[in-house]
Amino acid sequence: MQPRRYPPILPAGPVEQEDPGSGRRRLRPGACSECRLRKVKCDGLLPRCSNCTKRQMNFCVYVDKAKAGPEAMEMVELLKLLSKDHAVILLDALRSSGDPATALSIFKERANADGTAPARSKLELELMAHNPGAYPPLRPINAVDLASSNLLRPLQRSAEQDGNSPSPMSSDRQFHLPISQMQEVGHYDEQLRNLQVNYWTDVAVTSDFTARVISLYIMTDHPVLGLFAPHLLVTDLVNGQNRYCSRFIFHALMYLGCQMYSAFDKDAMQFTTQFYNEAERLWKGEKDSYLAMAGAVLLSLSLIGNGRDHAVLSYATQAMKMGERLGLFEVDGNGQYTPNESDSNEDVEACCYAAWGTFNWNVLISLFYRQPGSESPKSAPVVPIPGEPTPAQQGDSVDGEDSTDGEQSQEIFPAVCQFWQIIHGAGWIYNLVPDSPPARYTIPLAEHTFRELIAWAEALPSSILRTERSSHHATVLHIWLHAAILDIFRPIVGQDVSQRPRLKTFTAHDSTPDAAYAASVSQLKHLVVEYRSKSVASLYSILWHTGLLYLANAMLKDTSDPEWRLYLLLCIYGYESLSRPYRISEIIVQGLLSMTMRETDMSGSEAQKIINEIKEGRLENVRNDFEDKIRATFMVDMDLSLQNPEEAKAESLADKFDSLALFQDFLNQDQMET
Repeated sequence: MQPRRYPPILPAGPVEQEDPGSGRRRLRPGACSECRLRKVKCDGLLPRCSNCTKRQMNFCVYVDKAKAGPEAMEMVELLKLLSKDHAVILLDALRSSGDPATALSIFKERANADGTAPARSKLELELMAHNPGAYPPLRPINAVDLASSNLLRPLQRSAEQDGNSPSPMSSDRQFHLPISQMQEVGHYDEQLRNLQVNYWTDVAVTSDFTARVISLYIMTDHPVLGLFAPHLLVTDLVNGQNRYCSRFIFHALMYLGCQMYSAFDKDAMQFTTQFYNEAERLWKGEKDSYLAMAGAVLLSLSLIGNGRDHAVLSYATQAMKMGERLGLFEVDGNGQYTPNESDSNEDVEACCYAAWGTFNWNVLISLFYRQPGSESPKSAPVVPIPGEPTPAQQGDSVDGEDSTDGEQSQEIFPAVCQFWQIIHGAGWIYNLVPDSPPARYTIPLAEHTFRELIAWAEALPSSILRTERSSHHATVLHIWLHAAILDIFRPIVGQDVSQRPRLKTFTAHDSTPDAAYAASVSQLKHLVVEYRSKSVASLYSILWHTGLLYLANAMLKDTSDPEWRLYLLLCIYGYESLSRPYRISEIIVQGLLSMTMRETDMSGSEAQKIINEIKEGRLENVRNDFEDKIRATFMVDMDLSLQNPEEAKAESLADKFDSLALFQDFLNQDQMET
């Protein structure tokens, strides 16, 4: 193997001609700095490329990344990401010091010393003062630290470079992917060590593998999804009983669980298609039952992540209709749940989990799909919320006491159900129905819903409030909260400043829907940064991607924000880290990049580079699955969805990616040459 030869920067003499018969290739440098800046093809000739010769440039500089050093390359990356004001400060530091490493050190010290948060509206300050449950005061995020962190790099590269090791010049607040937390999945319940999986499936998986897959789902997504009583399902699963477990729900659960578990074991992905095919076959013979409802919702969620969108709405809707036939929902004004005398407490618990889990999921997808078949449920369940404390139990709780992980899991689901009840009542704002209120009531009712959500957040148990030690589940819930607030105000923001309506129940003089929207965008920025840097579940749970989607939309909605590009890339690489187990991530990124090229000056080559990084990181099984067309009919362009849902779909925007990238590069080149 020949040693690699690097081209010099400048000055340079003629390249030594090599013997054509020697079999050695003559190495040329990459594009020169001028061609990179103009985004034109460079032929790499030395000492001066053809483009620079044609333009009579005084210098033609080739930068060798290997020789430039990490500090110089970090500076280049920061200059591309930072706002103009920050970039000028960095360049001043370089001019005064003359050394990239010293300039970075001076710049970061100066940035860290400025601990003030960005200017906020009076309404945001009022919300933080009076409603810290929903709007806690925010610790400033240093844009420099965020821009230089591995949160804005592909997951595979971050793992290879051990991105968790702090840079010697970084501040005391670090933002790093939690790769080191990827430890072996334990057992949710010790009973699972006795599982005999051959009783439930013909798919060639081991009992230990199955136990860990199911444990991962129960410990990660179940507390916010509900659907079944985990201790009842696990007991029947281990004992081969069919009262609270069935072959159908087992295969639906394994279909989703294997997608999640592939973050730990890439071989898990090879079983997803087998579990899906068997679950779909079993569904055809399912009769109305709580287990069938839960399994149908699990399939609906699994199909989204796997890019098989053809039946997402169908399974969700059929689960709701099944619940109506079982008397769990109000139908035509009639609905009152009365347990049978033969029903045990365990039967009632299983019933309540299935009803509320199905209701919550149908409200959630109504936010994303906004098309026939995705309407919000007609009513909430008529059964109690499982685990909801009585007034006496609420009075027994002591503020300030640390809750155990088990207690947090039990407190999460009742809070989730209450949250989706509020959103269900406001569904007409973003998904018009025949009995929607007149337009003149939109703003007062939106403000009323906003107040309801704030009151709900203030009443949350202490274990679910946002702290430095917030659980994965609590963070996801707060992400949903602020995404919902953006949706509530989305139809009424963006008016001229003089025409903006005022929210009448707040005292701040700038209490407008736009100010409330911006306050939740600020919260969402911090939530996404915190979740990506602290929670290992950000690498394998798809439930939190709502935060990525809504924050990316907010950044493209307001590119006057000097850090819009920084946070957009934070979201895009958040999807990149989910792209291994979830095929849909690549389609969402293509959609977001299509929006970015449409709304900003991002070049097609830059957008294509990001897509290529995602493709390189695919698991082998996921790579093979891309031969099948991915279906993704949920909304990606949230503003456009209010006027043209068809064009706002993920797959519609992704289909335009190649043509937009080609056009954008053609436009850039044409502008450079004129």
